[in-house]
Amino acid sequence: MRYMLCYAVKAHSARAETEYYEKFEDAVMKYTVLCSNCDDVVLADTETHMIIRHFSHRSDPHGCAVTNY
Repeated sequence: MRYMLCYAVKAHSARAETEYYEKFEDAVMKYTVLCSNCDDVVLADTETHMIIRHFSHRSDPHGCAVTNY
């Protein structure tokens, strides 16, 4: 499989889930869903060993911060 999704199921969890996809479109669709439900999601290309996108959702005392790398 070429594309990997790794995501934290709960905030501050030591456990992460991983899913693999052959088609980029399938990985992007799942990445989009995970970004709305998880605090951290990473989409990576396993052939080039590169992170394509990292989503991180954090709350602070002044509101909410969402970061995409």
